[in-house]
Amino acid sequence: MALSVQTNNAAMTALKYLNTNSAAMDKSLERLSSGFRVNNAADDASGYAVSSKLDAQTQRLKAASLNATQAQAMTKMADAGVNEIQNMVVRLETLATQAASANNAGELGKLDAERIKLESAIDKIAGSTKYNGTNLLNGTAGSTATGTAVAGISTTVGTNGAAAGAVTLTTLTNAGGGIDITLTNAGGTAQTVNVAVPAAGATADVAFGDIGLTLSVDSNLVTAGSGTITVTGGATSNFQVGADNDVNNRVSLDLSNSYTTTGLNLTGDLTTQANAQTYIDTAKAALDTLVTQRADLGATQNQISFIQSNLATSIEQTTASVSSIRDADMAAEMAEFTKNQILTQASTSMLAQANQAAQNVMTLFR
Repeated sequence: MALSVQTNNAAMTALKYLNTNSAAMDKSLERLSSGFRVNNAADDASGYAVSSKLDAQTQRLKAASLNATQAQAMTKMADAGVNEIQNMVVRLETLATQAASANNAGELGKLDAERIKLESAIDKIAGSTKYNGTNLLNGTAGSTATGTAVAGISTTVGTNGAAAGAVTLTTLTNAGGGIDITLTNAGGTAQTVNVAVPAAGATADVAFGDIGLTLSVDSNLVTAGSGTITVTGGATSNFQVGADNDVNNRVSLDLSNSYTTTGLNLTGDLTTQANAQTYIDTAKAALDTLVTQRADLGATQNQISFIQSNLATSIEQTTASVSSIRDADMAAEMAEFTKNQILTQASTSMLAQANQAAQNVMTLFR
């Protein structure tokens, strides 16, 4: 090979391998430091795409699992309330059976007094059993309300246990200041709230607890206004318990069933033997309705339990799939790093030798 000072081919070759080995060592260091084989799309384009989609699916599955857990808690809370109502309906059957017998003719007043207390307790439990503000047992879960245009009052109405039907609204100046807003529902329940007119640009929420509605008013609120609020009854509640947007990834629960005395059609009294005899059939029919609806709650609990188990398995498998694509084999990477480290050191040494070899040309000039 000719001796040349213009081009040192040996040094260029040594430098090429030094850069290659240095880059490989840096890549091994990155993988060993991060624990991932695929740190960006350039490392493995297809693997990065697949693992990214699987990772996103895993996150959706985890959110769905949390939804399923909360749905199970909601269902169990509803079932616990229904259980107490069922116990009271059974007690009502017992009271009616006792009152229907001539040997208890002198105790009808006491038996009916207990009936009144029990029916009141049924309504209280049905009206107060809530999950995160959602009524579970009075049939209003998922209900909506829309108001007609009344000056100063938003047509968007908040619901919190309002019974289905039309609610009339009137406004009237209060002699003591402010404006009285009166709501009257289809059942005849009325509630009046005195409202101070908000300042220009401001709004205020006005709660009508007895009616189960919340109105939003602004500075345009005037007296002598009137309108109607239409309350739509409760609807089936849907729980997202899967990663995709279709019916196979949802569970439906009918929370529109009412467990109030009205919903169970618990009417009548125990003041006479004849009334008590009629009440036996009434209580039996109420119990039949209740246990049928409760069976649906139980079936939903079992359904959600199986879904939770499936979600746990799906999360496990998608996580394992992502790991098999992205995670680094630490033993293999350490072996690769050691090899590249040795090659880098050797390339550095050979580059120095190649640079030194070019200086041999100077011996020709001595």
